[in-house]
Amino acid sequence: MSHGTYGPPFGAPLPPGTAEVFTSQRLAGQQPYETVVAPWLQPHERLHAVVAVKLCGAIVKRVPRRHRPAKPNQEGLGGRTLAALMLPLTAVFTIAQTAAEALATALSAAPRGLVALLRGSPFKGGWHSQAGQVVVTVRTGPARLTTYDNDSALLTFTDRRILLVHSGVRGAELLGELAREWLCHAEIRHWTFSHRVDLTFSDGSLIAVEARKPEAEALRHVTGGQLRNGA
Repeated sequence: MSHGTYGPPFGAPLPPGTAEVFTSQRLAGQQPYETVVAPWLQPHERLHAVVAVKLCGAIVKRVPRRHRPAKPNQEGLGGRTLAALMLPLTAVFTIAQTAAEALATALSAAPRGLVALLRGSPFKGGWHSQAGQVVVTVRTGPARLTTYDNDSALLTFTDRRILLVHSGVRGAELLGELAREWLCHAEIRHWTFSHRVDLTFSDGSLIAVEARKPEAEALRHVTGGQLRNGA
């Protein structure tokens, strides 16, 4: 990343009064997160923080079918022909899958209810809220996945917006973006068995994510208009 395009390279001396970029720690030998997200930065867009988070385990595991965005069809003509021939079997499988998802939702309702009772609801505002749109985007995951149960993302804060990036062994993919103004507060609610951080949005909606102390502190600082020094 060049100074003129994306700001100073990570780790380089910064002008006085300029905060360092925060990035989550990665295992030795893996590509730095600031390099992972660089392809989606616009000219002269400054990177402020890249924070790895997971959706709280008490949030419903899969996006309801009526709220799932369509994924790009990555199959060729042969794949589409095979899909057409297998349409009856696909219909049966879909019915079975829907029933299984309904059962899984019912079985997880009690644990989610207990979490909400003890720690407060991990998801407020509904699927059409700002928080709901973030959950849908993260759960949808990369295009190559046929499921809608992804739980991790890189929250990438720049001076213009927040990018949601998925990074895995098969590479990285931009899941979506939101305005910086949407995310207005991060409350750290860590305790013995949880690394919960509540993210509150400008419409009053909320989602809980899991983020360890350095990442949680970065979220709190960046949503408060400050940036954490160091990585």
